[in-house]
Amino acid sequence: MTFLPAILLAGLFGGIRIGIAVAVVCTLVAWVMFFPPYGSFILATPHIISMAVFVVTAGLELYVIRTLNLAIDQLSEARERSNVLFRELQHRVANNLQFVAAVLMRRRKLLQSDPVCAEALQTAQARLETMSRVHRRLHDPTSLDQPLEAYLEALCTDLIAASDTPNIRLTVDSPPIVLSLNGLMSLSLIVAELVTNSLKHAFRDRSSGSIAVAITGARGAYVLSVADDGPGLPKDFGKTRKESLGQGILQSLAAQLHGTLAFESDRGTVARLAFRT
Repeated sequence: MTFLPAILLAGLFGGIRIGIAVAVVCTLVAWVMFFPPYGSFILATPHIISMAVFVVTAGLELYVIRTLNLAIDQLSEARERSNVLFRELQHRVANNLQFVAAVLMRRRKLLQSDPVCAEALQTAQARLETMSRVHRRLHDPTSLDQPLEAYLEALCTDLIAASDTPNIRLTVDSPPIVLSLNGLMSLSLIVAELVTNSLKHAFRDRSSGSIAVAITGARGAYVLSVADDGPGLPKDFGKTRKESLGQGILQSLAAQLHGTLAFESDRGTVARLAFRT
């Protein structure tokens, strides 16, 4: 019985072939060294039963190990296939945005005689090109190598450039936090959604203003704040039971970071996300 854990560990860490080899060696050692007459392959009837139980148990262990290894391999292949398909999907979306922008540019050249239409198409083209850059930035694994402050600043700058209020002042402040790819993705989407909401609601009747993105904290506990100098939250914000799609997405992303998201009005609108890394 002392050989069974050895067979199990050999199969788990060395693979099924190593496990079989260890099982064979253990069987021979047990046959020769553990049953009288010692040093021979002669077995009495009671010992034959014990030996058979040992062989069957070792075989069951190896069968379970092989089944687990096959299941793990299949899961790894399925995960890799899903990752490849996801990256391909994001690549195609970004390419489609650029393609539409190129079509708008061609149409704009055909409408040089109509300045109003040409200017509208130029604005739409620039917005699509910017959104394409934002999309690629959000799904670029090399973002992990960039300082978080520079990454968020570039992301927010692209969002502002794609909006109707490109004169918004932006400030970004963040410590050198190291995030996983999934964590960076969730944080990026939250910042993008909050900044987009500010651009949409805080500067509706203005052509200028400011947005401040800041991350504070240390030792794995941080607080993200996105503040604007707009009119603040509406009076009925948070009082209705019906939750908007944007709020639902934000809460889901916050849960992925094991965080909580709250809003308040303080010389504008401030969104705070407390999260852990």
